[in-house]
Amino acid sequence: MPTLIPSAPPTQNGQPHILLVEDQERAAQGLQELLSLQGFRVTCAADGPTGLAAARQGPFDAVVLDVRLPGMDGFEVCRALRRDAATRQVPVVMLTGLGDTPSKLQGFDTGADDYLVKPVPARELGARLKKLIAARRETAAQIHHQRVLAIGAIAGAIGEELNGPLAAALRSLDQAMLRPGVSADARRDLALCRSHLWDIAATISQLVEGGGIAGAGTEADRMMPLAPEGHA
Repeated sequence: MPTLIPSAPPTQNGQPHILLVEDQERAAQGLQELLSLQGFRVTCAADGPTGLAAARQGPFDAVVLDVRLPGMDGFEVCRALRRDAATRQVPVVMLTGLGDTPSKLQGFDTGADDYLVKPVPARELGARLKKLIAARRETAAQIHHQRVLAIGAIAGAIGEELNGPLAAALRSLDQAMLRPGVSADARRDLALCRSHLWDIAATISQLVEGGGIAGAGTEADRMMPLAPEGHA
């Protein structure tokens, strides 16, 4: 029986990483060899508990799961995979000698993505695995894109909320520094405060695409450093 090798990152060197859970040694060896010829990297497990533990230690690009397994049948393993957040999205293809409709329905009810009846054509299994893996990657990319857009929208909204008050504060500091009779020490403190506010404004302007504090009404020439009287 092919031994369970340590888990490794999926899709290493362009090879999708498959976990094959099959208790029949000859069937496992045959599928492992044929899937390897189709560009897959295959890790084998010989029973349900070992397969479940390996899947959780993954990650894997997909799981090929026999229904009749010692220790824990394929239906139970599939249910456990779908309950675990770490393996919930991993495609599962179930293999069985049971060709009846109730068994197929049970396989889909447990969360399997596809179901093949033995003897399994290796090319068909490989084609279905590639299709499932590609669909999962596309979905993951879409979710990532949506998250990036959501984060950008939140950051932009926060930036817009802070933009106005910061611009007003900077204008007030500019006006205070230009008033006659302001002492050199007070002018220095105001300049330091304005410098810190401008740092915050610059950060916010990076969050709001195309909009900085200057866009909120602060004039650029008003932001030039003003040297206090008697100080360099």
